[in-house]
Amino acid sequence: MNKNDLGKFFILGFQNGIKSHHIDLIKEVKPAGIILYPANMKSLSDLQLSIERLHEVIDQGIKLFISSDHEGGQLETVPGILPSPGNKAIGATKESHYSYIYGDFLGDELRKLGFNMLFAPVLDVRAKKSSPVVGLRSFSDDPKVVAECGVNFLKGLSNHILGTCKHFPGHGKAIQDSHHEIPIIPDLDDNDFYPFIKAIEGGAEAIMTAHIICPQYDEHNIATLSKSILKDLLRDKLGYRGLIITDALEMKAIRDNYSPREIVSKFFNATGDLLLVGDCDANFGPLYRELINLYSNREIDKKLLEESLGRITNLQNQYIESDYETRFLTEISRKAINTNINKKIDFSEITFLIPQGDPLSPSDTSNKDYFEYPNLINNLFDNPKIKTYDLEIGKINEPLEKTELIVSFVVDSYLFKKQLKMQKDIKEFANDVIYIILRDERDLQNYQTEKYVLTNSTKALSIYYALKTIFDV
Repeated sequence: MNKNDLGKFFILGFQNGIKSHHIDLIKEVKPAGIILYPANMKSLSDLQLSIERLHEVIDQGIKLFISSDHEGGQLETVPGILPSPGNKAIGATKESHYSYIYGDFLGDELRKLGFNMLFAPVLDVRAKKSSPVVGLRSFSDDPKVVAECGVNFLKGLSNHILGTCKHFPGHGKAIQDSHHEIPIIPDLDDNDFYPFIKAIEGGAEAIMTAHIICPQYDEHNIATLSKSILKDLLRDKLGYRGLIITDALEMKAIRDNYSPREIVSKFFNATGDLLLVGDCDANFGPLYRELINLYSNREIDKKLLEESLGRITNLQNQYIESDYETRFLTEISRKAINTNINKKIDFSEITFLIPQGDPLSPSDTSNKDYFEYPNLINNLFDNPKIKTYDLEIGKINEPLEKTELIVSFVVDSYLFKKQLKMQKDIKEFANDVIYIILRDERDLQNYQTEKYVLTNSTKALSIYYALKTIFDV
């Protein structure tokens, strides 16, 4: 391995949407994976677009885990999946087969959507004074119930995607919330380890660490950074050979108490594999630079990194595929597009005109799709101007200003003459105008001499491919 491989030791998250420069970064550093947060899937359309853009990277030969925190119950983040009563409810039934059924269902749903990894199940054993950070996420206060449900959940998931057991060595007794401060657990015992032991015996392939201090093992370092806990206990004593992943490095328990250099050095020298950087924009750069420096200066055992890279690559080869079940929708969107634009267009300023209006028929809900466009546009372009217009009367809701380029979405302007007049009049405000005709090829008669794209669809996925046809996005 060499410096070019060091991106592989990260899983990255984007807190404010996946922008075009994030895709460029992914292609450059080639991280092991991406975690999708609610900001990347504000709706099903947004999720569909986020997944497709990441799979386009996979198509280029860059393997990516695509994960989320959708555990079921207390923590559900992925839209479109039926809610689960949650882990505590499953444990309370005393019928652990439900955890297998749910794991199998959830893994299947996530795989269809394009995920290949999940940060679940939770194997923390709830205690009487557990922090709400555990709460309903724990199957039970009985370690045997937690183990049985957790292992069954993991087996169900593994029919479809890679599961991740968390949070080793056990977060259940924590009174404090590691999102805000370091929990100290002075009485960690075999009951806390038991679910993890059973998961390891059952073939667990990924384990996430806890940002907690366990003084009987390490008085100075949180478990995430402790060689005593990760190497001596988890790997050597418990015999674990799979991936070790940090909990998010934005959590104050680690962020406020350790420097990027300490985090990188301690974690990898303790046989850790993947740093989970939940806010890439804020935190990836310093951590990545420290890893490069430490690697170059031989302050991290290169043999350990090579072993980690082998574990990462092995699981990527098992679970990452270029295709996913619902990707046929992408193919339809892409193949349905017609255009008379022959080359990519450059611009310095761009304004988008987005329609608004009532349904055009009782059997029409496409007017709801238009509300998805601003989020898509803001993710693809830097500083775009977005204005809306009434599709029936052709009134733009804000004054237009002179700009280099206007992209205007057309909705049956052959029926709405005032809209058609507006569409033609906007040419006075730009050096160039491109029309994205959404619904009806009968509109083409009015735009034959203009630059246009006919999508035959109002869906955001179709708009994405229309914009890719026009621009280098």
